[in-house]
Amino acid sequence: MPRFSGKKPYHQEFFDRQVGEMRSLLHVLEMREGLDEAENRPRMDMYESADEIVLEFDLPGFNPENISLRASGANLVLEANKPREQIDGAYICLERHFGYFSCVVQIPGSVDPRSISAEYRLGVLRVICTKTGDLQVPIKEIRD
Repeated sequence: MPRFSGKKPYHQEFFDRQVGEMRSLLHVLEMREGLDEAENRPRMDMYESADEIVLEFDLPGFNPENISLRASGANLVLEANKPREQIDGAYICLERHFGYFSCVVQIPGSVDPRSISAEYRLGVLRVICTKTGDLQVPIKEIRD
């Protein structure tokens, strides 16, 4: 009669490790489904030259028709949607972003909203805001 050593057989250890990895993957996938829009926000760089302010957003894999950009006062509003790709099979790992997001960026300095231009190339949305210099706004004093 074989003696019980108190140690799990090798195949049981292997099975337990595989089940643990599957549970971990399922947990990650469940967390990905519940991403907040702010967490789905693209990476952005903003820099300034003497004549313009440039914003660059990483938007790899987006269709240009699914990207909306508008100026609202001193704010730039970017909205985009990237539908989830349909695959035959099941995901093992899911790290790329998909879905809808909206972000608002305040543009520093004096920028003419009519001069804002944008281009989407190689997965990067580049927004160029031309500076106008100091805007002089007349203030009228009202007295009773």
